[in-house]
Amino acid sequence: MLDTGILASELCGLRFNDVDIVSRKAIVLGKGNKHRSVYFGRETGRLLWQYVREEGIEGTEPLFLSTKRNAFTRRGLLQLIERLGDAAGVEATRCSPHTLRHAFAVMLLRGGGSVFTLKEMLGHTDLAMTSRYVSLAQADVQNQHRQFSPVERLRGRK
Repeated sequence: MLDTGILASELCGLRFNDVDIVSRKAIVLGKGNKHRSVYFGRETGRLLWQYVREEGIEGTEPLFLSTKRNAFTRRGLLQLIERLGDAAGVEATRCSPHTLRHAFAVMLLRGGGSVFTLKEMLGHTDLAMTSRYVSLAQADVQNQHRQFSPVERLRGRK
């Protein structure tokens, strides 16, 4: 989720045949019953391939399975992410599928990604929703200026 920005419902609806691990691309069914492509990196692809092989997932089977080999539900996914957050000692923020989507968006922008590309990646129909993430990334710009202001640094302040 962190590498694609997909919604919990999109992840829970993924089937093995929706994913092309070689091309590092998946087709998800999003809001409004619309399909869109999402992409993932090499490391995610490698781990996904390892998971698929170990679980023996193929064909039209759900990609992510519960312990009873049923498709993950949104509730089950939330519980898993909460448990993983607890195990990792995460306390400063709520651990949820939407937190991962939010982190994807902010990290993409902080890394230099385009707001227009992010809009498409998140499946937003207009920039209004995407602009929420831009304002968070903009706060980084202000903080960086405060930290590295050329004039303040000349005067010996930090």
